[in-house]
Amino acid sequence: MSTYYDLLGVARSATELEIRSAYGRDVVQLQNDASDKVGQFRAALDAAFATLVDPLKRSAYDEALVAAAQDGAEASADETAAAFGYAMRGGLWFAGGGIVTAATYAFSQGTYLIAWGPLLFGGFQLVRGLLRYLTVPNGARKPSHMGLLAGLVAVGLLSAGFVIGSEALAAQEMAEGKKWNALIDATTLDVTKASDLVESVANRPGPWSAGHSADMEKASVLYASVADAVAAGSAPSRLEWYRVAMATNFRDAAAITHEYSLLSATSPSSAFEALDKRWKVRLAEETALADRFEAQEKTAP
Repeated sequence: MSTYYDLLGVARSATELEIRSAYGRDVVQLQNDASDKVGQFRAALDAAFATLVDPLKRSAYDEALVAAAQDGAEASADETAAAFGYAMRGGLWFAGGGIVTAATYAFSQGTYLIAWGPLLFGGFQLVRGLLRYLTVPNGARKPSHMGLLAGLVAVGLLSAGFVIGSEALAAQEMAEGKKWNALIDATTLDVTKASDLVESVANRPGPWSAGHSADMEKASVLYASVADAVAAGSAPSRLEWYRVAMATNFRDAAAITHEYSLLSATSPSSAFEALDKRWKVRLAEETALADRFEAQEKTAP
């Protein structure tokens, strides 16, 4: 707000001589001004001069300026408080909505309730309050207010980010699960064929023959193919340990059956016994993996 002091271009502490000098300077300048507003400006100058050169009028005018400044400061403080109140309530609603959404997600195993009402209402109130808050003078804003509002916004955004991030991870796990199931479907038949060949050789009567070796080599090729597929495949992160371990187990099966295929009827019994022992160890490891899998997943592998 322009004051008489501003109009004359003098400080509020100006002496009467300084005021008279400024008034005379402005009057001379107006004489050379052809503007149609010269009359209005001259009237304003006269009013300012008459007030400021009279001690009583000047004292009353100064008191009025102080009162106006106080009223302006109080109005600004009221506006700041109102704007902060809007933003604060909005921030609380927004943060609360985010927390409700995140809490229902965390404790309901992925089935969550998006608190649309608090989030939308809180977001609207928050934006409206912030826009109002940013219009108040810089001196009226408090860093503590801005810090508190930023904290509430951060809580809401982090809560929403937790849900979004968890959903993204769940989607990734689902995609990996589909790949894992497809891998199992693709290798099950080869595993069955290889196991049937090994069981057939084990239960076949008579001495070891070329037929035994041929069937074991077929089983070895099938086990090796499965091991390669499992090693190159992917599984959900929680089953990665099982995928790696089974790839190793199938690799062992391929190696043992291959060594069986190299035997003949003249091979020493110790060679058969050593491979039999290795095969039993492999089967025991496979059983241990299956037990661990079932304990973790609550279902048989």
